[in-house]
Amino acid sequence: MLIKYTAVLVLLALCSSPTYSAGLSPLPTANTEVTAPADSEHFTFAVGGDNRSTGHGYPVPPCFEEICAEIGTIRPSFVLWSGDCIEGYQDTPDEANAEYDELLKDLSMTGVPVFNAPGNHEFTLDVQHLLPIYEKRMGQLYGSFDYGNSHFIALNTNAVNANGTLTEGTLDDAQWAWLEGDLEAATATAKNIFVFMHHYPFGPPDPDTPDIDTGWKSTADRDRLHAMMVKYGVRAVIAGHNHIYWHMSKDGVEYYISGGSGAPLDASPEKGGYLHYLLFHVDGSKIAIDILQPWHLLVRYPRGDGNGSATETAWIENTNRLVLKVEGLVFHVNAPPAGHTLTVTARTNIKGGAIRPATAKILSTTPSADGKSVTAVVEVTVTPARTTVVTVGP
Repeated sequence: MLIKYTAVLVLLALCSSPTYSAGLSPLPTANTEVTAPADSEHFTFAVGGDNRSTGHGYPVPPCFEEICAEIGTIRPSFVLWSGDCIEGYQDTPDEANAEYDELLKDLSMTGVPVFNAPGNHEFTLDVQHLLPIYEKRMGQLYGSFDYGNSHFIALNTNAVNANGTLTEGTLDDAQWAWLEGDLEAATATAKNIFVFMHHYPFGPPDPDTPDIDTGWKSTADRDRLHAMMVKYGVRAVIAGHNHIYWHMSKDGVEYYISGGSGAPLDASPEKGGYLHYLLFHVDGSKIAIDILQPWHLLVRYPRGDGNGSATETAWIENTNRLVLKVEGLVFHVNAPPAGHTLTVTARTNIKGGAIRPATAKILSTTPSADGKSVTAVVEVTVTPARTTVVTVGP
């Protein structure tokens, strides 16, 4: 089977802007426009993966929709997903397409572009029928793109063999060669290089590979990858497959497993077996990570939808133990009277009844076609373990 891949090196050479190259396209959700960061040295992206169901014919775990909704409230620059997006195993083509329909609908809730590295569940058990569906519905199997001061590489760790079969947990010869060329080109301009994939290079044994500390097919192939990561100064490698959160530093490379978006967990909570997603904050050549769990960032509108009202109020309950800046809080209100503009106020209730002002601003306003209402998008900084009340009106 002949698989066509994008010639990323050529595209990088031809692309005049360092902000975004079309080597790896976002998934076809409702949000495919990649917007350059206001400051190329500072931006945030989200990470998740392994949201598949618990078995063939079972529904998508409800935490996946919640994670997508919470990412939509936070509104990072984009999302990296590490595969196992659908159940896949034993799927007919119609079942796979239906699962992709639901996947892309839920991922649209993030409000930002999503990039994916394919997992084993998408097509490894039925290459003939399910691999073409993946390419049609999801796009390329691997590729790269630039954003801000950084370079991002997605790998397909389901090697495509010359006879059309697959080998899980490694790269085929063409991809090995492409990867080294892409890394070498990226080192000339990128301050950070991030690589994401499905099968984890390092980590605790999982149920599929109980005897080795990797999801790759062999430690030899894994070590070949690691040597390449070290050689080209890769900042972080992000993977899934093992349904846990896990992190280690090795020879200057940070390795992360983030496989907690709904698939059956592979460990107890104290060993990383809990539902989660990640926020990566890029600060020049530094990165910081927030680990978030679903249902700890809840948004409610106590008066319902604001259409037909002059003001609308939202409650943001942040039970995470960290400060969060959310940039996707959406309000629908009547258009303000002539001569007036919309404003936003925010406050946080503190223990003992004290009220503390919260930082908030309106990022954008979009009038309706008839001019009678306005959709406002608000940024607000929310306090840990408290509820912040935000109101938009004239």
